[in-house]
Amino acid sequence: MHNSPSVRIYDSCYKEGNKASQNCAKIIENKLKRTFAHDVEHERDIKRSADPLENELSNYGLVYMPKIRKRNPQQLIKKKRTFKRADTDTDAQNLTNTSNTISTTSTTNTDAQNLTNTSNTISTTNTTNIDALELIAIELARYRYIVQNPQPAKLNLDGWPDKDVYDPESDKIYWWRNDPTLNQFHEHWHIVMASDEDNPRDRDGENFINTHRQLLARYDADRLCAGLEKVKALPDYVTPIPEPFYAHPFLLQDWNDEKVHYPSRPANIALHDIVEIADGKTNVFTVAELETELQLLIEWIDGGTNDEHPDPLKRVDSEANTLGIDMELNLHNNGHRLLSYIMHPYTIGYPPSVLVGARGGIRDPVFCMWHRHLDDLYVRWQDYLGPSDFHHDAPNVTIRTTDIILSFTDVLLKVYPDGQKDEWSEFGKKTFGDNNFDVDFTNSLIVTNEFHTKMKYREYVWREDMSNKENISYVFPRDWHYFLRVTNEVNVESIITFRIFIVPEEFADSRVHWIELDKFKKILQPLEKIVIVREADKSIIIRKPAQKTESQFDESQITPEIKATFSSLTTQGMSEKVFCNCGWPYHMILPRGTKGEGIKFKMIVFISDGTNDMVPLYDQCGSTSLCGAEKWDDKIPDIRPLGYPFDRPFKDGSYEKTFRGLHNVAIRDVTIIWKEDDFSEF
Repeated sequence: MHNSPSVRIYDSCYKEGNKASQNCAKIIENKLKRTFAHDVEHERDIKRSADPLENELSNYGLVYMPKIRKRNPQQLIKKKRTFKRADTDTDAQNLTNTSNTISTTSTTNTDAQNLTNTSNTISTTNTTNIDALELIAIELARYRYIVQNPQPAKLNLDGWPDKDVYDPESDKIYWWRNDPTLNQFHEHWHIVMASDEDNPRDRDGENFINTHRQLLARYDADRLCAGLEKVKALPDYVTPIPEPFYAHPFLLQDWNDEKVHYPSRPANIALHDIVEIADGKTNVFTVAELETELQLLIEWIDGGTNDEHPDPLKRVDSEANTLGIDMELNLHNNGHRLLSYIMHPYTIGYPPSVLVGARGGIRDPVFCMWHRHLDDLYVRWQDYLGPSDFHHDAPNVTIRTTDIILSFTDVLLKVYPDGQKDEWSEFGKKTFGDNNFDVDFTNSLIVTNEFHTKMKYREYVWREDMSNKENISYVFPRDWHYFLRVTNEVNVESIITFRIFIVPEEFADSRVHWIELDKFKKILQPLEKIVIVREADKSIIIRKPAQKTESQFDESQITPEIKATFSSLTTQGMSEKVFCNCGWPYHMILPRGTKGEGIKFKMIVFISDGTNDMVPLYDQCGSTSLCGAEKWDDKIPDIRPLGYPFDRPFKDGSYEKTFRGLHNVAIRDVTIIWKEDDFSEF
């Protein structure tokens, strides 16, 4: 247990040579006056208490405030900026908060005390001259009776609980949430898309929603492949969370200048009010406040206004960023704060869970539950926009279902090894174009209607921590190429943008479950019939160059040596420095699928007018689709809503009705199979 600063200073007053100092003399005198009447009752309470923080404070005589009777554990209620708690043993005690700091005016030692928060410092105008640092400890003692620390998780010497409590080997999706490269992507994303209210990145709020929606879509697809249900949104803020979380023993965090483990969370723990005391500030974050924040946000989404949202939220695409920023900085962040200290409501003296930062948050199942809850709110707003009318964005081009041709790279190499020289452009033209442009190649031996994946194993070194070694499993795709046949129907040059998505057939009518695979631009000559070749490992979604080897996987680790270079950089400087490492891991570009016959997916190729957008042919390094523009002040190179064309509700809830009859859209079936036999890699 780590002592708070106030406890350490208070303790120093009892050391020989310090008692005579004027300040210490007052502290000791006040302590004796205020604690005498409560000594007997306090000692009895301490004997009944299992909270180590209360035991520690008791050693310094700091828990002496009038007790709240434990038989009536009411929630802290915020009412007109005043926190009140019923059924106290003395007169009512009011906490009036304005900006997370403490000012006191009092004429007695134990009667009602009004604590008015005014600015980010602590000032005292107290006739008893209570020391400011002692006051912090007093407040901590007061809050002790608002919330209780749950029973700690029981761990064995190896850092894991008993297998009947939680066994990673029986967790069907453990490999996904704990993939090191995936978690590195999330960490990089939060550095690249760091919040800066004075100089924000282009469409950062919209990007926040879209990136986490894509993460959820991929998670749900792999859950389906593992025989699990879609992740359920956190239902409310009071129901105990059924999923447990036990952080990997090798995963450490920097806390108080040392490496410490992340707290674990047993099953069925509920959110609590939490108290933060640091740097002379006292912050109280309550479940009731989070619920109020949610209701105010819903009111705003539904077209209303309130004190928190005085300006109406318009129902136009550009307001996606406004809503995204508000959700990220308020409800999202405050929810993460409460969740991260769910085991330790008194944050002083305790490290947070993985949910307080970006490095390991995905590892906790509740991360996706929380973000599904947030995405449901975003869906609520998007539903008000109504379905899209794609006719205004339909360039004069035609693509058919049979024009989406897929070939494995290893098959292409066997058929035409020289194709690597021009990325099979000439091969595609001769094989699928010219006189063969209208031929259906569905059953051709060089064409596949499947995607293949396999599970691989490697030694992973925890270089960001203590360099422990672990054997891990990860999914890996069989490389493929797209051959996309397109006809320019007009006698003028046409600039077009390809947008490629897949979705489990079972989820096809859920727009939030369509997974973006790629997005790129092409220029068509007048009346041209062309075969466009695209390599899967050049996707705009992934970090580039694609990480395919074990050494490449670990290139993006933010080691202590790399982290040390950040100290001299601004937020913008750090963002631009790590941009090229920001992108979805290539080895996870596809859901794993299932063994045997595989699992059915739908693939869509949507062609939009590329005249005004700046979607690149190739990203040079990081993902401009997920991580924004490479330079802080640059615009995202796509004028359309992120996630387009899945940013609005489907017509009558049907993807088929939404895209039916559009000549610039083609949809085909594809099966993803988890192969037990090996395949070539490139």
